[in-house]
Amino acid sequence: MSLQHDDRLRALTHQDADFWADLVDDVLIVAITDRDGVITYVNDKFCKVSKYSAKELLGSTHRILNSGYHDAAFFQDMYRTIQSGQPWRGNICNRAKDGTIYWVATTIIPKCGPTGEVEGYVASRFEITELMKTKERLSELAETDTLTALLNRGGFNTALSAALGLSSKEPPESRALVMFDLDGFKQINDIHGHHAGDIVLRVVASRLVELTDPDDPISRLGGDEFAIVLNKTLRSVPLEKYMDRLQAALERPIDIETVTVSISGSIGAVFLDARESVEDMQKNADMALYAAKRAGGKQAQMFTSALRRRAQVRSQILIEARSGVKNGQFEVYYQPILNCHTRQLDQIEALLRWHHPERGLLAAEDFADVFTDSTLTQAMGPSMIASFQRDVALWNSTGQPARQLAINMSRMDLGRAEYREELEQSLREFGLLPANFVLEVTEPMLQGRRAEQSMHNIRELGAAGFQIAMDNFGKGETMLRHLRDLPFTQLKIDQSLVTGIVDNQGDREVLASLIGLGQVYGLEVTVEGVETRAQFDIVHAMKPDRVQGFFISPALSSQALLKLPSRFEIAA
Repeated sequence: MSLQHDDRLRALTHQDADFWADLVDDVLIVAITDRDGVITYVNDKFCKVSKYSAKELLGSTHRILNSGYHDAAFFQDMYRTIQSGQPWRGNICNRAKDGTIYWVATTIIPKCGPTGEVEGYVASRFEITELMKTKERLSELAETDTLTALLNRGGFNTALSAALGLSSKEPPESRALVMFDLDGFKQINDIHGHHAGDIVLRVVASRLVELTDPDDPISRLGGDEFAIVLNKTLRSVPLEKYMDRLQAALERPIDIETVTVSISGSIGAVFLDARESVEDMQKNADMALYAAKRAGGKQAQMFTSALRRRAQVRSQILIEARSGVKNGQFEVYYQPILNCHTRQLDQIEALLRWHHPERGLLAAEDFADVFTDSTLTQAMGPSMIASFQRDVALWNSTGQPARQLAINMSRMDLGRAEYREELEQSLREFGLLPANFVLEVTEPMLQGRRAEQSMHNIRELGAAGFQIAMDNFGKGETMLRHLRDLPFTQLKIDQSLVTGIVDNQGDREVLASLIGLGQVYGLEVTVEGVETRAQFDIVHAMKPDRVQGFFISPALSSQALLKLPSRFEIAA
């Protein structure tokens, strides 16, 4: 102790030591221990806050206050510091005698003897319980979705990281990540408004809380996407049964003021693997979720090694496709389409082919993943338009009859706000007219998050003079209101409805009904996938407007198309 401090204490002792001692006792929680941590003194404030009497505290150690909040490493660091003769400062969570938790900002100062050896410790504390509660509330708000009171994406990432760390010490399949989004949610927002959508999200959140163990983290990641980290839940419910219950909970009707709505979920799940990162776990669950969507939605899929391999194959295909675009490996082929009224081949459908350097000539279905990559589809667009211009010029120069060119739209392109303007600009550059093009879209392009933009683009493309065709009609779910409300001029019936018509009367009746339905809507109807003479005769008798398929012609290169007769003749 310095001479200055010694003189100050002597002055206090003679003048007002009692006043300063009372002041300290009123403000600080004070305890003194010996070098082994045994309490030798506590002030009244210590007893008041801890709810222990001085008699109970003296002779005990501070372990009597241990709340279990801090781990062993926390106390090891504290003791290592003070035993070396250095002060320690930090916040400690204690448990009072009645079980309540309180926080104290603590300073522990070693009391050293003449030789510098530690003889004991003096601990002074401020209670900061309300401050820590406020801090905790602010932290919770930062990680909470304000609409549903579930975790937000940041809170979810923290929870998933913690669960991954714990899974390293447990048997496989002890913990799982489940992610899903809501099938039909977009329509509820569109029809009933965003207020109704908010009600649906809150109801879903409450059902998740009912379904899941209270200690398991539940998150709304954003929009209609949710995630659950299953820790304790899997101790009592197998994952497969949990997902069945989840789907059942989602499908229960939801009352919104004067109407009742229904939704379902596309669910993906993966068991946690401590060798994977948080990002990898989310990607794996996402793969499973989108596998469920591709299978039609309203179902659950587990992540499997097959899905991982598919993702790896997709990644490799995209890498090769980017190189293929640069090296001119893609070529447009054309499949002729027969007009049943005139017997003229007055339409041709553009079908992309890939001259793969190792796998040979590939049809579009062999590299379908390319069309889900927005960068690639945008890169291909201008080169395809340029190909059309060159090919049309070739056909015109050789006296080929004028034909409408049908092209398949991609979901990525149709969902972009700038797509219509870009397409029209490209056609103007090459002197091509919208009226010469039939743009083919499918029902799935009119669903999902970009549905509104896609339908807006269809209306504008129709107004600009393009023919618009609903492709793959009859395959999966179709909303007839789209045929009524959007400017479709043509309907193409999916080839899957042709396969069984030769041997099955029911299949024939279904096909005939769909042809009639399209024509009732005032649309020109094309039947796709006609591959044999027997199929052709049956289809032709149903009086569609056009027929397409291998029986008419396979897809041909622009040069091979020059040899195609303008009129389709059928031998007796």
